[in-house]
Amino acid sequence: MEIFNISLGIILLLFGRKLFWLFVAVAGFIVGLEFAAMFLADKPEWVLVLIGLCTGCFGAIVAIFAQRVAFALAGFYAGTFLTLLLVQPFISSEAILIFLLAGGLVGAVLSAWILDPALIILSCLIGAGAIVKALGTGQLMTSVIFVLLVSVGIFTQTRLFTRLDSKATD
Repeated sequence: MEIFNISLGIILLLFGRKLFWLFVAVAGFIVGLEFAAMFLADKPEWVLVLIGLCTGCFGAIVAIFAQRVAFALAGFYAGTFLTLLLVQPFISSEAILIFLLAGGLVGAVLSAWILDPALIILSCLIGAGAIVKALGTGQLMTSVIFVLLVSVGIFTQTRLFTRLDSKATD
């Protein structure tokens, strides 16, 4: 499963803005899988993966047919996942739902408000988060790798996005 998460993380990190529907699907899959693992830990792994696939497919369908709503949904997924990464070690599972909803709402509002830059940043954060979580390194090394990956992702996507925009106007 770690190789799969790392692969998805790399795709999001480098192409999240360009492959928007994929970003929403992958973010939905990761969030669905994390929620399922947290609240349904006693269920078989296939159930957790199925829940992740359902939330991912829902996100992709919304991204294809209702792009503006999908921007907000992508932001919600990203905000929820990032909040989970930040607060899970410090908060009990009973209280975490409030923080996750708040993080999701902040992500949704930001994503709907500043669209393209938000998509680049959120897809890089989610991609880097998926990669470092799968690597399972120590806290300091995780932080360093996370910051480096986010920086590389933002730089790469910004260059790619700027280059594509300049070609479109030629």
